Amino acid sequence: MASDTLFVHTGNTAPVKRRILVFCETNTSYGRGIIEGLSQYAREKNWILSFEQVGRDARQFERYKPWRADGVVIRSYYRSTYAKIQQSGIPFVELLGYAETNTPPDVTMDERRVAELVVDHFVARGLRTFAYYCMEDSPIFYGRRHFFLERLLTLGYPCDVYPVRWRERDYTFPRWSEKYRAKLAKWLKGLPKPVALFASLDQCGQVVLELCQELGIRAPQEISVVAVGNDDWICNLLRPTLSSVDGNSFAIGWHAANILERKMNGESVEKKTIFVPAGFLATRQSSDFYAVGDPDVETALTFIRENACQRITVQDILDEINVSQRTLYRLFAKYLGRTPQDEIMNVQIERAKTLLRETNDSVAAVAFQCGFASDVYFVRAFRREVGTTPNMFRLQYRFDSDSYKKSFLQTDSK
Repeated sequence: MASDTLFVHTGNTAPVKRRILVFCETNTSYGRGIIEGLSQYAREKNWILSFEQVGRDARQFERYKPWRADGVVIRSYYRSTYAKIQQSGIPFVELLGYAETNTPPDVTMDERRVAELVVDHFVARGLRTFAYYCMEDSPIFYGRRHFFLERLLTLGYPCDVYPVRWRERDYTFPRWSEKYRAKLAKWLKGLPKPVALFASLDQCGQVVLELCQELGIRAPQEISVVAVGNDDWICNLLRPTLSSVDGNSFAIGWHAANILERKMNGESVEKKTIFVPAGFLATRQSSDFYAVGDPDVETALTFIRENACQRITVQDILDEINVSQRTLYRLFAKYLGRTPQDEIMNVQIERAKTLLRETNDSVAAVAFQCGFASDVYFVRAFRREVGTTPNMFRLQYRFDSDSYKKSFLQTDSK
């Protein structure tokens, strides 16, 4: 089909818009982000987007028989759903994939980048012992675990993986029971402390933090936790609040719509997975901890984290911990491999990234809030540390479609 609008003979000359069915959970921010990306693209093309408010285990495709759609986007945990859509002959885009049937997704999160964000986050905080927890050893999480373990192996750090087995009848998560909770609790208590724990999903991080509270395990001091999904509703309700990787699901939805359009237009689309880089790691209380083994360094790091945007100097740090400047620099070099000024700049830049992503404040206002003497110096420092300007960084998180396409469409051709 060569146009964005289908014409059918219905007794009048009015065009019939393309109708797109979306089978994707809406009970997670990740799933909603995918639909938002699809919706942005659909508004440009004047498509009709059909979806329901459902959980990840829903079989809503049953309610759409017979198939009255021009295209389908599917992210389903049921192989039977995938099979029925494949048999329908309707152009579709797959966002999950099925390892056991060697069916790769068309678009997905770059799990290697997720592993880099998580491991680097923990290592920068002095943690050298790791653990990985997933509720269920489903094939859809194989990549997440693989790249995490691969990166740790490269760095020479040990990792304890929670032993689970995959049971398709349990979907993604095992049937919850006190027996399961007891096994997980035993594993958590047996982990060497302090430990950096990577949870495969926000829901997994939630379970770990709940059990830590029940068991009297201090988080993040004994178990530091980072998950994936960055669902604000979950992450900010927990105590401590949960650090999590944002999966950039809007971009996944946008690219899925772009591929689907080409398929509906009759183009021959190569079966090649687009790996969308994870957006960022939102640091919250569950991993906001430094385990360097030296009380003076830990006190200095806490002081920097709390005051870096107040234009503090090295002398302010010295006044807080009462050591000599030479000793301070020696301790930072030994335990962190960087200077106190480097750490101040790191905290300022991370705060600037948050403001650029989450507010419409001007660059000058962001510079002021982060403790920079001028916006000119801020822009220069940001480019040096991040590799791009503050405005270009913000553009990556602004979902204006024209600018999004201009910046990221090249991903399709890689």
